[in-house]
Amino acid sequence: MNRSIFLFFCCSVVFFSCRKDAERPSWDTEVLAPIINASLNLNHLLPGSVLQSNADSSMKIVYEGDIYKISMDTLFSIQDTSIVKAFNIPFPYTFGPGDDVIVNNTSETTYNLGGPQLKSVIIKQGFVNFKVSSLIEEKTDFIYKIPCATLGGMPFQVNVTVPAAVGNTPGEYSHTYDLSGYTISLTGIANNKINTIYTSFSAGINDQGDSVLVNPSDMLTMTNTFSEMFPYYAKGYFGTSTLDIGPAFTDFTMFNRIVDGTIQLENVDFDLKLENPIGMDARVYINNLASINTRTGNSINLANSIIGSAININRASESGTTVYPTYANFPLTTSNSNIKPMMENLPNKFGYSLQIITNPLGNVSGSNDFIYSDKLLKATMNMEIPLSMIATNLTLEDTLDLNIKTNEGTQNIHSGTLTLYAKNGFPFDASIQLYMLDESNNISDSLYTSPNTISQALLNSNLRVTAKKPTKLVTPVSEGKMKLLYNTKKVKLKVKFNTASQSQYIKIYSDYSIDIQLIGDINYTIQLQ
Repeated sequence: MNRSIFLFFCCSVVFFSCRKDAERPSWDTEVLAPIINASLNLNHLLPGSVLQSNADSSMKIVYEGDIYKISMDTLFSIQDTSIVKAFNIPFPYTFGPGDDVIVNNTSETTYNLGGPQLKSVIIKQGFVNFKVSSLIEEKTDFIYKIPCATLGGMPFQVNVTVPAAVGNTPGEYSHTYDLSGYTISLTGIANNKINTIYTSFSAGINDQGDSVLVNPSDMLTMTNTFSEMFPYYAKGYFGTSTLDIGPAFTDFTMFNRIVDGTIQLENVDFDLKLENPIGMDARVYINNLASINTRTGNSINLANSIIGSAININRASESGTTVYPTYANFPLTTSNSNIKPMMENLPNKFGYSLQIITNPLGNVSGSNDFIYSDKLLKATMNMEIPLSMIATNLTLEDTLDLNIKTNEGTQNIHSGTLTLYAKNGFPFDASIQLYMLDESNNISDSLYTSPNTISQALLNSNLRVTAKKPTKLVTPVSEGKMKLLYNTKKVKLKVKFNTASQSQYIKIYSDYSIDIQLIGDINYTIQLQ
């Protein structure tokens, strides 16, 4: 370093460090800071998962989603059930080690399922709690079985030893066992019943114990409680019943990023499909299907001959664990329905009400109805919408991080200028607004007093973008607003599109985007610390 410069620097530091705070030097300066860099494409308007490209790179929406799916417990549910058995001997008797006190005592329990008549289930989730209380003053061995419940061909069985009673304090044992995966026959001991489970247990004096006098008052009490029983598979006859469903709603998130405006679509292809993977005939009535936009409060009911008509859908078939569903398809077109205005409503929900009649012809399967918990009767929509539209104030929002760098030293911010550079690759005019967000992501202020217009891209005779159109927007910003901006970490960017300059439907292509760069020319004063 040049010696004279070095000496000047050292003297300056000593001089300024000895002065009072009020005499610290300061100067005004300005800095150009990139605040926002963003590129908005079609994925900011619609979820990328529903977008597909045609051969000519034009875009379309392809969507499939459930409107309604029946649940297994709509047809039947197995309630928690406890079985309590108490035993004693009729007269005093002395039992030796290894002697049987109770041998293979069986009991049946029949579930009240209403109309359904089940022959067997495979348990997806379920538990049995086995509890024993013994007043015999010697250790007692118990064998508890559920012969009708098998896993890998082996019946459920537990062998336990219950402690000896001490005076009037019984010996006790309790444990809960997981029945997941077990196949349970519900036809009873003689295989001639329905909805019936059976258990058995035996008890005897532990062979390592001593002889013991057992009196009639020395009760043995056994409790087994079945809880949270939910089948993965069930077979039997599910009964004839009428299920009224709704009015109910299902979320539709495809247009959630559109917060305002309207669109006109050139075409909509929409299939309403019923799928029945249950081994049960059904008759379905769709009483209502509505497109609902909760933002605007607008609701449009489907107008089509399917509404209120009986739809008969045959039972599925199975081979081993392979299920072959049956289907009923109903195309909804612009010529047979009002599906186009329903989708132009930009719904975020669909409302529906249904009626389902199970086994309308009775037990035609000979009690061989079947159901899997993950294969259920459902109504779905399959939709394809070419992105060829007319847009009026179609508004999208996105939240962006700011990129203002803080410097060392105290900064007294004055007014500044914001310059927005935009390159619009969409065939729409766009107006833009920026909102500053506080730490709770609530709007604290806006940067522009009114929206600013970004000109649409350059188009050829086929209304295809040939080049992005640059736009420069310069906005002065007050000292107060600049200070708020300087301390803001996030902004909400709102872009509003219009095709007012075009009377035709405009196609959207995969390469369309709008690039935005916001530059801050910030004036502030620096004081040397």
